[in-house]
Amino acid sequence: MSDDTPIPWFTGRMGGDHPCTLYCFPHSGSSAGEYIRLFHPLRSRFAVRVLQLPGRGVRLEEPELLDMKTLAAAVADAHDFAAPYVFLGHSLGALTAHEVTGLLLDRGAPAPLHLIASGSPAPHLPPLKEPARHLPDRELAALLGRQHSPLPAEILADPEVLRLSLRAFRADLTVLETREPSPVPDTPWPVPVTTLRGRDDYVPEEHARQWAAHTARFAHRRVPGGHFPFRDDAEAYRAAVDALVTEAVHDYQEERNR
Repeated sequence: MSDDTPIPWFTGRMGGDHPCTLYCFPHSGSSAGEYIRLFHPLRSRFAVRVLQLPGRGVRLEEPELLDMKTLAAAVADAHDFAAPYVFLGHSLGALTAHEVTGLLLDRGAPAPLHLIASGSPAPHLPPLKEPARHLPDRELAALLGRQHSPLPAEILADPEVLRLSLRAFRADLTVLETREPSPVPDTPWPVPVTTLRGRDDYVPEEHARQWAAHTARFAHRRVPGGHFPFRDDAEAYRAAVDALVTEAVHDYQEERNR
């Protein structure tokens, strides 16, 4: 890739021809690689592309986006979503996928066949946790360690390296904590929504089920695990996603054949 070629917003298409593309929107502090690895066993079933935001990975030199509406508009503007495709977002990623879906519907662009909202309260609800984006680096690192995995000792020992290592996580928290709750639409969306929730998730089930207010077709599924069920039982999580994508493609093909 030449220096003047824009870095794509989505990475990780696997294999050749597929009946559908699954677009993944990662949770806060995560990377595209985690989702590529998660769905690698399903590479023969559908293509997988994962959002890679500015300020991390191959886009490390780009400034982070700190506002949900700006972020969602940038994604919708930068990528041509061609049917058939499905959105999957986890936690913050579910809210981002919801915001992008709304923009695509408003523009009359091809919408996702299905939105899989994983580990997230409904978008009209406020955040569940106290704001953390302004925490000092060491306190934020401890939070990151509790939610994901502890940072290596050599990173914690160097204040500048620690600051740089926390950039993406702090940016994601800023997006989440400053996001204005999305009002329930007057007319429910035509895009079906299924929520996936780990049985031991801290997100209350009633908060997940309130996604129903945003769509004309809603379903809720429980999977083993906590807030990150794909880490607790990746096989069960993949099976749930595989079934939802397969069902969405089947419905799409049935509709086209009528």
